Amino acid sequence: MTDRRCWASPTGAAGSLGVSSDPANTWLGPVERPYGSAMGDVVLGRSTAGTTVAEVALDATSMTLEQILEESRRQGAELVWAHGGHPDMDGFVARPGYARLHAEHPVAGDRLPAVEADSYGPLLARAYLGQWGHKWVDPSQRPPTDGSTMLWLHEESERVGLCRVWPEQPLVDQPGVVPELRGPGRTLRLLGAACALLGPGAVDVDSWRETPETLEACARLGFEVTERPAGWERRL
Repeated sequence: MTDRRCWASPTGAAGSLGVSSDPANTWLGPVERPYGSAMGDVVLGRSTAGTTVAEVALDATSMTLEQILEESRRQGAELVWAHGGHPDMDGFVARPGYARLHAEHPVAGDRLPAVEADSYGPLLARAYLGQWGHKWVDPSQRPPTDGSTMLWLHEESERVGLCRVWPEQPLVDQPGVVPELRGPGRTLRLLGAACALLGPGAVDVDSWRETPETLEACARLGFEVTERPAGWERRL
């Protein structure tokens, strides 16, 4: 299976810092270093609220914490998001970050339709709003063209959630649900629909900032957490 573990910025094109145009936020490999410098391990992006964020994988960098903070400030970041490791410095607060789930024989749910192109950007911008690790989304963004499928959930004519599926891998991005309706129930409906689309066989799920309650509920569909590195945040 192709390893999609990387930082992502939904609004930017791929650049020298390894920032991807992929709207999914999936973990976490060493980032391409411009000019051979370790400073390239600090990647600039924006949170869903528009806050400028510097991200770094602590287990994949040779930079010290002091260097990370200095480089983050130099780039104009307001926050540092650190993945993995255990920063021994005041000011870092633990956050629920990335988790990978796996099921050998997932339970399929009811099928859901593919999202309409005009609805994709506005729904994506709301579905992950406020979730740590996710990036700001331009509501005018069009659906991806990488072979993935975007499923959506609606209730009483309102679009309330979506889920991205890569049938050829097979891989699923953790479902997103609008903030006022989040919880295990709708997440499982979207994840079950993704499993129905994929058909029999093993499935992996990449998740960011999902609650422990929802991650545990995914066991009802046969999923277990196989990776869960720590997440950390520090305000500058």
